[in-house]
Amino acid sequence: MRRAPLTVVAMTLVVAGCSNLGLGEASCLPPDRGISSANILTIQSVPTAKYTPCLDELRLGWDSVEWFAEDDQAGIKITTSVSPFLIATVTPSCDVTHAVRVDSGFPDIERYEAIESQATEIGITVVPSGERPLLSSRSLLEDLEGTEVDDRPVVFMLDDTIDHQVGPRVNQALLSNQFVWVISELGAEEGTVELRSNDPGLTGLGRGVTITEALELIDDSVPDVFYRGNWYFTFEGGCITYEFNAKGRLAETVASDAEDALGFYPASLVVEGARRDGLEF
Repeated sequence: MRRAPLTVVAMTLVVAGCSNLGLGEASCLPPDRGISSANILTIQSVPTAKYTPCLDELRLGWDSVEWFAEDDQAGIKITTSVSPFLIATVTPSCDVTHAVRVDSGFPDIERYEAIESQATEIGITVVPSGERPLLSSRSLLEDLEGTEVDDRPVVFMLDDTIDHQVGPRVNQALLSNQFVWVISELGAEEGTVELRSNDPGLTGLGRGVTITEALELIDDSVPDVFYRGNWYFTFEGGCITYEFNAKGRLAETVASDAEDALGFYPASLVVEGARRDGLEF
């Protein structure tokens, strides 16, 4: 089949409780009922690529799925409301200069990632200053088990190295966790903590505050959850890029959803199926 110049082609599926794409367009299912126009146009768009992106199933929060194809690129755009948050695109090549290589799980595909993210979990390290604050801290953490802030789980860590100075312990804790609660002798008696953070906006606000006040200050300061950037999958004759821009609850699951729902369709199967249908490549 000769490659003719392509204009932009798009096809949108509005999701309404579906479990898979259903139309055969860019599906990961074998082409037992013939090759779809989406598969053919994808190969026509990037004829060198060994694989094309495919969609195995839809996920909660995916409002619509749009398949598109034009010269030198084709793929799947997934949106919530009107905003795309995940786009899988095949191109002849891609630039992975600033990405980190990770294991792809495939012998003929190399994977690279360039991602920025804000985790769902909120981390708090509790730093007691002595024996009595340590006992108070242990009791406090038992009471706070299962605590959430803005529907986000709070994970507490206890620094029980009370033989060391508090200052260096706080600095070390802030390297791995977002927030630190220092519990002094007076704090253990009054039920208060000193809130420390790398956020300059909290400087001076968290001195001798109650647990409720400390959690409210954290609630006001934590950034929104997000997952953005690119995954790159390079292989013979092409590259598939997953472009992420997810926020809030979508960001919590978009990485695992992309792993499970998106896939790589061998271009050779498209060619074989098209030939069975009487088309020439």
